[in-house]
Amino acid sequence: MTLTDGILSGLRVVELASRSPAAVAGLLLAEAGAEVIKVEPPGGDPARSTAAFATNNRSKQSVVFDLATAAGLRRLHELIASADVLLHDLTPAAAISHRLDPDAVTHEHPRLIVASVPGFPVNHSEAERRGDDLLVQARSGLMDEMYGYRPDGGPIALRAPIASWAAAYLAASGVLTRLIVRERTGRGGAVHTSTFQGAMINLALPWNRCERPIPSLIETKHDFGTRVAAYQCADGVWLQVMNPGDRVDISRLTLVQEVLAELALPLDSWDAETFQAVLKARASDTWLRALRAGDVAVETALSLGEMLRLGYVKDNGYAVEVTDPVYGRVLEAGAPIGAAPPMRVRGPAPGLGQHTEQYVAELLEVPRPSAPQVISSESPADRYPLAGLKVLDLGAYLAGPMAPALLSDLGATVIHVEPLSGDKMRWKPTNMEATTRGKRSIALDIKSGAGREVLTRLIEWAHVVHHNIRSEAAARLGLDDAGLRRINPDVVFGHVTAYGSQGERVATPGFDTVFQALGGWEMENGGPGNGPQFSPFGSIDVACALSSAVGTLLAVYHRERTGIATMTSASLLGATALTQSETFISRDSDTIADYPRNFDNRQVGTSPGHRIYPVRDGEWVAVVATDDDQMAALRRISGAESDDQIEAGLALQTIDDVVPALERAGVGVERVRQNYRYEFFDDPELRRLGLTVGYEHTWFGWMEQPGAYLFFDDHELQLDRAAPALGEHTTEVLELIGFGADEVDRLMASGGLLGLQPISVLPWPTS
Repeated sequence: MTLTDGILSGLRVVELASRSPAAVAGLLLAEAGAEVIKVEPPGGDPARSTAAFATNNRSKQSVVFDLATAAGLRRLHELIASADVLLHDLTPAAAISHRLDPDAVTHEHPRLIVASVPGFPVNHSEAERRGDDLLVQARSGLMDEMYGYRPDGGPIALRAPIASWAAAYLAASGVLTRLIVRERTGRGGAVHTSTFQGAMINLALPWNRCERPIPSLIETKHDFGTRVAAYQCADGVWLQVMNPGDRVDISRLTLVQEVLAELALPLDSWDAETFQAVLKARASDTWLRALRAGDVAVETALSLGEMLRLGYVKDNGYAVEVTDPVYGRVLEAGAPIGAAPPMRVRGPAPGLGQHTEQYVAELLEVPRPSAPQVISSESPADRYPLAGLKVLDLGAYLAGPMAPALLSDLGATVIHVEPLSGDKMRWKPTNMEATTRGKRSIALDIKSGAGREVLTRLIEWAHVVHHNIRSEAAARLGLDDAGLRRINPDVVFGHVTAYGSQGERVATPGFDTVFQALGGWEMENGGPGNGPQFSPFGSIDVACALSSAVGTLLAVYHRERTGIATMTSASLLGATALTQSETFISRDSDTIADYPRNFDNRQVGTSPGHRIYPVRDGEWVAVVATDDDQMAALRRISGAESDDQIEAGLALQTIDDVVPALERAGVGVERVRQNYRYEFFDDPELRRLGLTVGYEHTWFGWMEQPGAYLFFDDHELQLDRAAPALGEHTTEVLELIGFGADEVDRLMASGGLLGLQPISVLPWPTS
């Protein structure tokens, strides 16, 4: 293969995945050009019985090795000897049982990258716990952060597996970071994340603790309802509207004024209740046209999978037609990342063991050296994996700045450019603190002469420029790909949009909530008969940002490998489309393939063996029973003769009775942690491992936040700097990019730049 086959062409990945995070990470690597060989047990990956297997394992090869036998284990290790990356979701003990301890494997194969994504962090005392998304939601405290429709309250299970999506992108980011380091040093090594850390990056948006908080920095589920700006129209269809900061005066739209008059409502009366009455007077199609014409972000709350039918989704390659050997012609979720060379489908999901003979023959034909490879010791490892990488962040809100924040964690120097009035996300400081930690802030008016002079110097300084400015505005400002390359031809450009770069919706504004609706997740989370359920974690924003991090790292690796600097793109639409991988659309019958549809209208789960149950004293347990034996054990322990009696039986028992009994029976179980956010920050083991971190904040004093989303065996993460105050580093940045003292004085006196600003200048209530 050549590099035109994909950025990762020529690389071999051996994948052992039984859950979606590792499988989706393998999919991303495969469609970026890597040869991904999926190793399955004789009975096949358990996910083969689900529709999700077709998408999550597309573009891969399948071999069957029985790892319970010496011969199967030998074949696995022979295959690993030929590989660049080993990607798996085994717990540490399971990895050791397969002789896959990362220290031993990388000692034997010094160029090998070992990436693991189990349920819980590999270095934590809970590392051996089962990692199903529902169980991680329970143990991480995520379920207690949502209001739902259940009248008696209590924790809410989230139908959307948001921890797993985030973990998939984190795992791919870890592999790509390792490849960049290997390109520079010749060394491989280990990198680890987990589904728990995928939950953490979502919880980082509402969770923090600081010495001098302001009210808007303490955001809890009490600040949100089940629905936020979701309204039902005359035809019964729900619309999700997002208009942050009232950027558009919706009450002044012509159709709104017309309906207000028709309903005899005062023209100056405008609140959520009035808006609901107005929308109830017309059908959804009418309101979609009117609101979009007014530049308001709005989408229909669809069912899961329906968005794959949309023309603009197909135009961007986010829905692709595949001829699957099991299902025939199907429409599946496409790759969410634009790159050059492009990501592309390399074939349908393979049949079980389809390529076993091919690879066994290759291994017999090409014996591998038994002696360890010798790597030169002339290039010592940097303290941080991306040390020396210089990133200019021109983004705002959430999906734009979060990818550079992850690059900062990995050791890059990140400069965040804000307007003189501050990033538009500063009105929501919980998100701002989570997406800008580790960065330096410079405040400037990029349309002023002095601001433009500084911006040009920043672009010349940067290895990477990243932003989510709308395409038309970016072109006017010279911040599109062509404009940036006129200043710095060698820059990697990472661009985040709402609706991608093709199709009828490219100029339409979009935010997380409207894509939660478009992707079907608001209706899925709500449950039958409840209407849409808002998720406050910004999960689509997070997935989009992490997909952009993967794309940016792909482009950095491509430049390291070839010297060619390129643009990469991600979008809220693309990230949402990939979440449809649980299902697909049959082209012959035009039907959506079956997926776990039975989410209970009490929002407890999808089946008696995959849900949360109340027990005594206000406690809840999450249960995942995956086979007949485990279901029988669940019934026995609850004293039930049938599945519908399990809940009543468990309700009579205490949490300390139920959890150990189910664990001994081999049933996946977790206590649903409630009111956990401050226990999280008090946990000494989490602090010791860097899963929580603390640092001094200019405005808020000592601040604690969720910490490490990745672990490396020979590198630290750069988790020593709080999010900056507005303009906190303006003078420092000017000096960093080469302005002398007299020039700094001139620029600061111009009016186009600001230094450190007091908290009182920002649009926050401070008392």
